This record gives sequence, structure tokens and C-alpha cells, in this order.
Amino acid sequence: MSRILALLLLTACTSQGPDPRAVLTRAQLDAEDLPILLVELPELKVAATLAPSGRNKDVETWASGDQASLSFRRGVLVATRGLGSDLMSSDVAGTLTMLGTGRDDYYLRLNTRLDGEYQTEFQAFQCRRTIARPEPITIFDRPHSTTRIEETCVTPGRTVTNIYWAGQDGFLWKTRQWVSDHAGYLWTEQLVR
Repeated sequence: MSRILALLLLTACTSQGPDPRAVLTRAQLDAEDLPILLVELPELKVAATLAPSGRNKDVETWASGDQASLSFRRGVLVATRGLGSDLMSSDVAGTLTMLGTGRDDYYLRLNTRLDGEYQTEFQAFQCRRTIARPEPITIFDRPHSTTRIEETCVTPGRTVTNIYWAGQDGFLWKTRQWVSDHAGYLWTEQLVR
């Protein structure tokens, strides 16, 4: 692991750590041999770089230096740990089908979390693709041709819009995904693939 990645991982999810955007350069990222994911939680005022920490079938987990972790299935968030009011699991099969086929019919998304008394709480969303249009993006001076795909999910009392920037091969270069009322939206950018 490089010195710059090690430094960023040590201070990863603390608001006192360095802002990765102020520390990293494209040249440093190009020298990396490990995948690096930049994550931001604006509601919590934190940003961090994460490295892969494990894989269970098609779910990849990324961890920060302080052991906060995020788990994704092909780039779609399925669980968080260490954020407070964590997403324990999420059934994202409908989202993955929508991203893969471009269909815009309705599908169910079921999230589970623990409430303040450690009881499982379920939240069911009715979701559908609402926007899909070409949108070029730039991540640390590297341009990517992507399609911006917006997914609107509704449950009583809440509407969320997740956004995915998918490359031509379906790889998610950038996302904005709902976590919880406490954490708000999680933004991700794949710095090194």
C-alpha cells in the first residue's frame, strides 16, 4: 500500500482528517496498484478514501482506517457499518436489473436497520428509473463517458432519489445513494479501478 493511501486510511472517516480532495492528485492515484473509493457523507460532514477489505460472493466490502465499512453489490450500496443508524441490509435486485436492462417499470426495494432498541426495522420502497441520459463526468482530472441514471424510491413519508453514473460497460464510476435519515446520502467516486 502506498504512503498516501495509508495516511488517508488512518484518518479516513473522521471530520478532523484531511480532505481527500485537497490531498490527492491524479499522479498519486495513477501510481496506486489497489482500487480506491472516495466516499462523502455531506450530512455528517465526512469524506474518506476506502480500500477493499473483503468479498462475499458478489458483495464487496470497503473499509476506512477507523473500520467504518460500506458493502456494495456491483456498485449499489447494500450495507453500512460504523456510521450510526446503519443500513444492515438492502435488497437491491430490482435496482441491479434496472441498471442492467434499462427498464423503467416499478420494483420493490427493502432496507433493514436496527432501531434505538436494537430491534429490526424494515423499510419498503417502491422504486423506478426516472431519468437516463448521457452525462460526461471528470474524476480527479480523468474524464469518463457515462450515462446518468436516476432512481426514485417512495415509501410513506419519504421520497429518495439515487443517482448512478454508469460507464459503457455498466461500471458505476460515481453514485449518490440514500443511507438513512441520520447519514443522508452517500456519494462515491471510483478513483482507481
